[in-house]
Amino acid sequence: MDSNDLIARQDRAIDKPEFDALERGPFVGSLVNTLVSVERDTSGTIKSCKSTGLVVGLTGEWGLGKSSVLNLLAYELEKNEHVVVATFNPWLFKGRDELVDAFFNCLRGALGKSPSESLRSVQKQLERYKTSIEYAGATLAAVADALGAGGAATAAWKKWLLKLTTTLIKPQTLSADQERKSLESKLAKAHVAVVVLIDELDRVEDEEVRAVAQLIKAVGDIKGISYLVAYDPDRVAQALGKGNSTREKQISGESYLEKIIQYPIPLRPLLEEDVTSLLKQALHRHDMVIPPAALPYQTEILNHLIRAIRTPRDVKRVIGALSVLQDAVADEICPYDVLAYCWIVTKSPSMRRKISDHTHALVSDPSTQELIRRQQWKTGNDSAAETLTDLFGDGINAHLDMLRAIFPRFDERSQRSAETFDGDRLAKRRNLTRLLYLGNPPGQLSRMDIERIWSLSSEDLINELQSLQQAGRLETLLDCLNDLAPVMTQTGDETFWVGLSRVLTRDHDWITENEVERGFVDDAAAILWRVAHTTGNGTARLKITIDALIRDGDLLITPWILRKHLFAHGFVPYGPQGKGGEIFSADETISLRDRELPRYRTAVLEGKALRRLPDTELIFCILNSDRWDSELRQCLTSQLSSIEAISTFAALITPPGILCDYQTLDLMIDAGKLLERLLSMFSKSERPEDDWIAQAINRLNAVLSRKDPHFAAEVFKNDDAQ
Repeated sequence: MDSNDLIARQDRAIDKPEFDALERGPFVGSLVNTLVSVERDTSGTIKSCKSTGLVVGLTGEWGLGKSSVLNLLAYELEKNEHVVVATFNPWLFKGRDELVDAFFNCLRGALGKSPSESLRSVQKQLERYKTSIEYAGATLAAVADALGAGGAATAAWKKWLLKLTTTLIKPQTLSADQERKSLESKLAKAHVAVVVLIDELDRVEDEEVRAVAQLIKAVGDIKGISYLVAYDPDRVAQALGKGNSTREKQISGESYLEKIIQYPIPLRPLLEEDVTSLLKQALHRHDMVIPPAALPYQTEILNHLIRAIRTPRDVKRVIGALSVLQDAVADEICPYDVLAYCWIVTKSPSMRRKISDHTHALVSDPSTQELIRRQQWKTGNDSAAETLTDLFGDGINAHLDMLRAIFPRFDERSQRSAETFDGDRLAKRRNLTRLLYLGNPPGQLSRMDIERIWSLSSEDLINELQSLQQAGRLETLLDCLNDLAPVMTQTGDETFWVGLSRVLTRDHDWITENEVERGFVDDAAAILWRVAHTTGNGTARLKITIDALIRDGDLLITPWILRKHLFAHGFVPYGPQGKGGEIFSADETISLRDRELPRYRTAVLEGKALRRLPDTELIFCILNSDRWDSELRQCLTSQLSSIEAISTFAALITPPGILCDYQTLDLMIDAGKLLERLLSMFSKSERPEDDWIAQAINRLNAVLSRKDPHFAAEVFKNDDAQ
């Protein structure tokens, strides 16, 4: 069988020893010896066989591999020409009539396949025996009686017997007991063992379970026929049992099984070594390779999976799902995370919807809105950490460990902080969205896209970034790059960040609407900061990037990095404000500050800081270094002489979510003079069409007026009052 056949059959029971990853050969050999007695001549050649006549039960939960064992057993038995194997699957038939006919037809058909002439008479005698028990109904009715029919056959059984008495010809001479003895005699003379394998008894309706049980009871004591019945003991006991409660049904059903099954043999549970072997085999069948676990969370996921898997079917289902999903997110998401997700949703399909409904709450890089929600949740719950049960409710205990492994925000263990690159983790918002979407959502960039952009030359890169900016997709690019930057090639560092800085710098004067570029500067600098901390040569990469940015005249990303270090080392009037993690040493920070501040001062004096930059990191680097002097204050104040200039200043200093106090403003510019200009210009002007700009101006007016900017009143002309 080629690999394609194996994949097509991946959820079917195995049927040949070469596919047996669990090495069940010795166990199958023991079953052969239990069901068949072999007589050999002096040379060791098999001379004849006979059935032991035992009814053996192969028990185990659904999916544990009972069907595979039956197939392997049939394979071994059929190699012996002195053994006839009849395999009966009751799941293919419906109702008592069909089951009875199918059972005897199956046995008769198996006998007919043997070249032995002596089995022809056995076939005929089998038909006579079937007819005799159908007519008499005594044996089967007795079984129904034993099932608790109140001393008589059930109404359905009586109806079946009445039908038989009107359609069948009564044997003229022999009773059912006599016909059975005759059948046993012919089987003995045939020197052939007959073995009946009954599979999937636990998959049929309760009525069919009882019917098969009655059949086994009726013909199971025939000398010369052995039975192996595979079933889930709990399921079958419940189907056979009587009583008002589950417990009563279980007890009575088990009691009845004892009367049918002579040797119940439980299939051994899977050991960890078994699961590991099955996983390797299933991956091989799908032509898939998962790299060895290299990080703690990967080992943790694998261990959780090995402990959770109970049956070979579990392995087939989870690897089958992985083969589909891994193709959909190829090279984007860590395969261990995808494997864990596949396990969760194959075992509990409803979890997929729950994960989808709580995407933002699960990820490690939440949106601003989600951060606010989390803070509000903590405030309302006495600062307690939000748990997975809080999100999903009760009933997820079986998956808590696996969910914590793939969504580490719910795992407080310190080892998380020691892990490095996590841009391919499912806990990243981009990746979770991609997996739920089964591929890249519209507008999403793939890893291949990011790698292509990263490798572009300077001119091509700027054109590409400008196209993304115009299409509103720069955020998507940075979102993806936030995950992937640590594994991007170092050769793109000097080109990409320089090109991005150029594109984020406006090519025209003044801010006229809500600009997202301010946030992009923060994102870009934060990505660089993260690269420096999560890659082995990250510090060197950052320094090389900063040098390239400075050479190109960058006034956005470098000031962000510098200001973060000024606070971290305490080179600000407030003392150390950082939380550690700085990349440059104190001396390196001083050197960078002294190198950069003259450039920043020039940008303010020449008006570029106000007219072209989307943020104020440059200005605050000078302020926080206590280098802002009267010349800068006077120059910036003089630049704020038009509606466009003041609107831009308001958008930079008091956008939504950012506040600047009066003292800082008065240090930066002449606050009193600016307030006079603002009131003079805007109180007589129509409200700007862009509401974002209008709100920024109102907040600036409130700060200049020493009022609470959260309750800023309108500074513009009120048309209703005219």
